[in-house]
Amino acid sequence: MPTTGNLLSPKDLSIAIGVSESSLKRWTDRGLLQVSRTAGGHRRIDRNEAIRFVRARKMSLVRPEILGLPGSVAANPEIDLTTLENPDEAFLELMRRGHDLGARNHLFQRFLDGETIAALADGPIRESFDRIGELWHHGPEGILIEHRATEICVGLVIELSKMVRNDRAGPRAIGGAISGDEYKLPPLLTTAVLQEHGFRAVNLGPNTPIEVFELACFTDDPEQRPDFVWMSINDLPPEAPGLSSQVIDFAARCVEENLTLVVGGRTARELDFDRVPSIPVHGSMTEFAAFVEGWNAERN
Repeated sequence: MPTTGNLLSPKDLSIAIGVSESSLKRWTDRGLLQVSRTAGGHRRIDRNEAIRFVRARKMSLVRPEILGLPGSVAANPEIDLTTLENPDEAFLELMRRGHDLGARNHLFQRFLDGETIAALADGPIRESFDRIGELWHHGPEGILIEHRATEICVGLVIELSKMVRNDRAGPRAIGGAISGDEYKLPPLLTTAVLQEHGFRAVNLGPNTPIEVFELACFTDDPEQRPDFVWMSINDLPPEAPGLSSQVIDFAARCVEENLTLVVGGRTARELDFDRVPSIPVHGSMTEFAAFVEGWNAERN
């Protein structure tokens, strides 16, 4: 039986990737794979570190379930995807048909092959929802497909976020989608991208009033005060004019309080940030990830 919890023994990981235990120990001795030690001196490998190692070396998994991944990762679903032009089309077809296991396997395999969460967000996930979102206008069947695909993808992103490093000493980030923006996926994806870059990220979720952002960000408690704030704007509700002023005022206060605020989303550029031109506005997760990487490098 595998070691319980998030820690694996060298034997566990050797079985998962199909190599000898002695090879695993040599890699740990060379510093290629980070380990901790038990009180008795035995090596233990954090599950997220094991997944990082597998991704970095592009290894195949023999027993993925040992790493908490579905045992059928990379298994072909009972759908003929051979005629499709690219992997993003394959993911779209799986989502359109509601094939949750197939979609899960597809996305996890691409993640294990080295694609970042930001790349997956801008690639298969964005492509799928750009297309599936249009089905909403075609009656109940289209609404069913869109709702089902959303729930499948929400679950996938939550699982992916559990597979990236959890740096307890990393910068603290907090954010969410503005009031009236009901989209669940963008805040989840943003949180996962931040976690992949070593942040301790808190997601306030969709439909978050500005007053909640203020309460969370401008606290006097140094243990709760964030280093980094993000705001997702994918839908401007009818009361947008008043809300826009609130967002701009909030952004200006972040500058005054020396808090980094980043704004992103489909309709973020519709807001007038002339008063606070220093606020970065991003239209993709890849842009956001590049900014986060640079911000982290400057901070360190």
